[in-house]
Amino acid sequence: MRPDPGAAKIQEANLSMAKRQRGSTRPGQRPPSKGPSGRPSAALSPVPVPPRPSGTLTDDELARAAEIEARIVDEERQASASLDRVRDRRRSAAADVPARGRSRAVSTLAIVAADEYTYVQRDLRRIAIVFVGIFAILFVAFAVAQIAGVGRVV
Repeated sequence: MRPDPGAAKIQEANLSMAKRQRGSTRPGQRPPSKGPSGRPSAALSPVPVPPRPSGTLTDDELARAAEIEARIVDEERQASASLDRVRDRRRSAAADVPARGRSRAVSTLAIVAADEYTYVQRDLRRIAIVFVGIFAILFVAFAVAQIAGVGRVV
C-alpha cells in the first residue's frame, strides 16, 4: 500500500510552521514598546501643582464655574421655551380637530399612540374580514359535501 502524497504535504507544512511564542507579534502588529508605560508619572510632570486645602477654589476657578453654570441655565431656558412652543402648536392643532372624549392635554406619546391605534384598528378589521371569508368558504364546502353525500359511509 502506497502512502498518500496529500497527507505527506500536510505533515510537511505542519512541521515547517513555527509556533507563536508568548510576547511575540503577529505580522502587521507593532512590537511592544520597551520604554516607560503610557501613564504620566509625577517625576515627568512639567509644572508642580501646589497643594491646597480641599474645598477651596481659586478666583479663576470660581469665575469659570459661574460662566459654565450661566451657560447651562441659558441652554435649559432655551430648551424649555422650545418645548413650550411645541406644546402650544400641538394644542392649537388638537383644538382644530374635534376631540374624541379626551379630557387631558395631548402629549407626544398620546399622538403617536393614537396614530398607531388607527393602524391597529384597520389591521384588526382586515383580519376579521379574512376570518369571516374563510369561515364562509368552509361552511359552503361543508354544505356542498353534505348535499353531495361525499362524507357519508354506506
